[in-house]
Amino acid sequence: MTPPVLPDYKEYKVEQLNPTGWGKHNQQWFNHASQGTATLPIPYEWILALEEPKSNPWFIFLGQKKPFFEEYILRLGFIKGTKSVDNPDKLPIGFAQTQSIYFPGIDRKSTALGFTCAACHTGQFTYEDKRYVVTGGPAMTDLGLLNQSLGAALAQTALSSKLMLFNGRFERFAGRVLGSNYNVLTRATLKKELAATISKLVKQNDTINVTEGFTRLDALNRIGNTVFATGMNRNRNYAPINAPVNYPHIWTTSWFDWVQYDASIMQPLIRNAGEALGVKAYVNSTAGFDNTTEDYVNITAATINTEASKQQRFASSIPIKNLVEIEDWLGGTHPLDAKQFNGIHAPSWPSNLPAIDQEKAQKGAALYQSLCQGCHLPPISSEDFWSDKYWYPISYQRDGREIKTEEKYLQLVVIGLDEIGTDPSQAKVLPERTVDTSGLNLATQVCTRTPSKLYEEKNTLGYLSYVPLNDSSTSMFALALGAFVQRTNDQWFEQNYVFSKQEQALYEGKRPNCLQAGLGYKARPLNGVWATAPFLHNGSIATLYDLLSPQNERPTFIELGNQAFDAKNVGILQGKQINKLNQNTRIHHRVMADYKDGRFILDTRELGNFNTGHVFDDKPNTRGVIGRKLSEEERYQIIEYLKTLSINS
Repeated sequence: MTPPVLPDYKEYKVEQLNPTGWGKHNQQWFNHASQGTATLPIPYEWILALEEPKSNPWFIFLGQKKPFFEEYILRLGFIKGTKSVDNPDKLPIGFAQTQSIYFPGIDRKSTALGFTCAACHTGQFTYEDKRYVVTGGPAMTDLGLLNQSLGAALAQTALSSKLMLFNGRFERFAGRVLGSNYNVLTRATLKKELAATISKLVKQNDTINVTEGFTRLDALNRIGNTVFATGMNRNRNYAPINAPVNYPHIWTTSWFDWVQYDASIMQPLIRNAGEALGVKAYVNSTAGFDNTTEDYVNITAATINTEASKQQRFASSIPIKNLVEIEDWLGGTHPLDAKQFNGIHAPSWPSNLPAIDQEKAQKGAALYQSLCQGCHLPPISSEDFWSDKYWYPISYQRDGREIKTEEKYLQLVVIGLDEIGTDPSQAKVLPERTVDTSGLNLATQVCTRTPSKLYEEKNTLGYLSYVPLNDSSTSMFALALGAFVQRTNDQWFEQNYVFSKQEQALYEGKRPNCLQAGLGYKARPLNGVWATAPFLHNGSIATLYDLLSPQNERPTFIELGNQAFDAKNVGILQGKQINKLNQNTRIHHRVMADYKDGRFILDTRELGNFNTGHVFDDKPNTRGVIGRKLSEEERYQIIEYLKTLSINS
């Protein structure tokens, strides 16, 4: 019932750095376009009625607190919203309503509140007297603290309902929820529903091996837990949270050949529907069977197919058309002919920040060309970037024939773990985690790289090929997840009478559902990278300056949750207390506190948090060293150049 300590929130003037996407919609639509999710586990009317928690639960009888969804939630890293047709209740950016979701605690359906794409992919930072909002940038939220705070607010409200004289908190809650329907019976029912909901929620606590903190989320493991553990009522499929990553920035992503940090997913619709499932879109994975049993093994495949069709297994709350429109708004039309991206733009360096040193930037361009371009590709303003050297059609096999996509896509460099030397945790989730899908009836085909001695001898990865995927007690997580999402999407097509393969291909971005796992991490173009701190895939480095430094000069501890921008070193400003902490690193990471004064303290000595690799140092042939050591001046030259890289420059 005691909430976590949170950072203070300060109001600033707001500047939107890149608010425009492609097509008919505006940014406000993107901020609140529903993915069919029910991320918060209580009905929408409860959320609006809930007061922020008291710092001490025994103070609940002392006065009234403000609504949870006003200033309090902004202290968790969310961004203040604007009232509009798309957002009538002035919710923070990244929230939308989903209708007709079943809540076990109240034993009926109600309107839910869930995350939109913008919740995880809208960044912000403050500098002097302004708050800058970055559409498509990494969020600065902390979902672990959100769960703790919401739990405390609910528990304090439930405690208030049990008090005879000091029940003002519950009475205010009941009055807001019930309105003109408030009476003795409805009040008593609400009290029971609140208690039942809390009793269910306390059984759903996550096992956290590596704390995520501000700006990070273990998205892959959370998606797997939602789909294969909670959704299937199979606790044996649950995996602890151990591989957090920085929320990725998503400008230009629509046109990559592979997405995700580990280059594991190809098709946009599979990526987006999988993400919606991870933030609690509803999907039925048990239709046709008794939900209280896990004994599916003895049911025949014929029975499964009949029942799955009859009961609409894999039916979901995901609005596929919305996901396609969101992807179109973000990505725009195919950029190759015009040699220009026309979806959301990577943000340009704001004029209110210190001016770019053009002389240093010019020298930094030469350093970028010699040290960075081999992996991160030429700047997108160059002719070379748009050449056939980097843009290829996707080639794969199906039913024994080779197929190529109609259009070309940007081929990114994927670097193996032994070479790049960064924390391996996220890259190992998909290939090493297994899930029991017995009786689920995946029964579909997915595209992946098939192992072949012939291709190993030629030192190539081999062909992408569609292969059948059926149920198994030890399914590889990567393929099982891709198949599950495919079945969910196919069910939507069937329910909405989209039977034409050509029309389905348009929804799917004209790309196959190809999956790969364990190859390493991808390097992407660095347009707008200055606005995407913290750095490395796991967010273990606070500034570009530290990223360009040798391993022994990188801080052991970094502080996340501070929204102040470090314009010199480019990244998240580190306070005096973190500098002091870095002077004494003898304390073991297992006894270190995760938070101090509301800020997350990331300890890079812990697996999952390693800040190793992608190092510039005079140690050739050393794991993770990718270039020579840079002088301090050279580091700042590269930084000045990176500030100049925006959407088409």
